Amino acid sequence: MKLIATRHAETNYNVKDLVNYDPTVDVHLTEKGIKQATELAEQLKDFKFDRIYISRLKRTKQTADAINRYHGQELVVNELLDDTRNGFEGRPYSEAKGWRDTQPNPVTARYQGKYESVSDMTDRVRKFLDYLKQHHGNDETILIVTSSHIIKQLRMLNGEITMQELLNVPAKHATYYEFDI
Repeated sequence: MKLIATRHAETNYNVKDLVNYDPTVDVHLTEKGIKQATELAEQLKDFKFDRIYISRLKRTKQTADAINRYHGQELVVNELLDDTRNGFEGRPYSEAKGWRDTQPNPVTARYQGKYESVSDMTDRVRKFLDYLKQHHGNDETILIVTSSHIIKQLRMLNGEITMQELLNVPAKHATYYEFDI
């Protein structure tokens, strides 16, 4: 199976450097983000997608809608693709990263002992990959539109980046990555 994974385009929260994982909060594409999504759609227009998965977050649906105008697929929402539930909703990303980086083990640290760790995210992404393998054939091409953290997890699990890079290097907006699953 071929997996094409893309990060959503730029949002109002990205511009403000704020964390969002709550799908009820109005986080949406900026004008620049709409342009990025349109350009991404052009890059992906000749692909044949058998299924398109998105997270519950508005920004992934907006980005997928731009891409999907060339494909006409049903958008399937899967909460396993949601952004990191790290306990810093609406707060600066730099604050979340700063907290994580001061922990003895930043990979397993859970804010206030109850939110999602990087390791928990890895498990969630593995669970999504297992779901894909169970529900799709080897000859299918799947598109997912999701967040930077999921993209980085996929790249790490595929051996493209290290855990250190996962912790410190964001995925670019509206950039796609190809994986053989």
